Amino acid sequence: MSGGGEARSEASEPTENPAEGEQDSPQSAAGPSDLRLRSRERPSDVPSLGWNKVLRSLGLKPKPSAAEQEAAELGRSRSLIRLSTWPRSVGILVANPKGGVGKTPLSLLVAGVLANIRGGGTIVLEVSDDPGALAVRAEGPAAAGVAELLRDIDEIKGAGQLAGYVAQQTSYAAVIGTAGDRDALTGEDVKRMAALTDTYYPVRVMDSGNQPSSDAFHGAIEVTDALVIPVLDALPELNGAMQLLRHLHKLGGHAEALARSAIIVRMHDGRAEDPEVRSYADQLVETAGVGGVVHVPFDPHIAQRTTLSFGELKPATTAAITQLTAAIVAQLNAALRKAA
Repeated sequence: MSGGGEARSEASEPTENPAEGEQDSPQSAAGPSDLRLRSRERPSDVPSLGWNKVLRSLGLKPKPSAAEQEAAELGRSRSLIRLSTWPRSVGILVANPKGGVGKTPLSLLVAGVLANIRGGGTIVLEVSDDPGALAVRAEGPAAAGVAELLRDIDEIKGAGQLAGYVAQQTSYAAVIGTAGDRDALTGEDVKRMAALTDTYYPVRVMDSGNQPSSDAFHGAIEVTDALVIPVLDALPELNGAMQLLRHLHKLGGHAEALARSAIIVRMHDGRAEDPEVRSYADQLVETAGVGGVVHVPFDPHIAQRTTLSFGELKPATTAAITQLTAAIVAQLNAALRKAA
């Protein structure tokens, strides 16, 4: 596996204007198509760095360097995330039936980017059948969580009451995980939590479990607008992703549409990556018929498997998650415009 490398994305660049140039259909006959939006790059879009800054101060016009182009792309990603709006709250589901692929940290990090750039307004919900690791990986002790929220859900009438069930993150995201023991969630449980939190948060990120045929997972699918599937370059995790996509296609309708527009996130956890498995992963993902693919490099802070703090990530990881989040936002823009 690649350790600490540059962030790589197989989606195209986003535009600052979320209303311009988006594609209604993220699917192309040639395989995964570009999710992020193309824009005409203006001189003001490209920052001046290093010697180019000196040369431009002298009135010269050097060609933008690779670092300047990467900074410009990151700036456009941030603009797309910040400026996009929707007529209702939106749901993002992070899913793979295999454990250990990074569903929980990815849920926290995508929510962290959204909240950090948009100034809050993002919540992470645990929607796994049985208690998961969301409360453990999130910052801050939680005195209450999913079980208590469901117990009291009919009595919660305001944001102040809901705050008592939330663990606030330094990224400005909010988290509701499992504070203790709880019963298995049903699909109705998931939908009730989504309906309540959507009243107070424009964006809901859902951290799912390992059973895509469960009632809770099907409930989560019903309230999802964009699907994110993390994988490792390892056969069980890759096959789990393909199993999930087949299941969604079999369900048809909304679930099948989510499968076709899904974003596969190739996580790198620092372990050695076999070249043959990597080649197989390239081929498998390319022919999966999804909306796009984004790479997230190895980050030791994620690999520690302890409390995850957004500010502790390496810059390359933050950039990769930002590019991924821009791709998700572009997918949300297209999905909600198509549904209008």
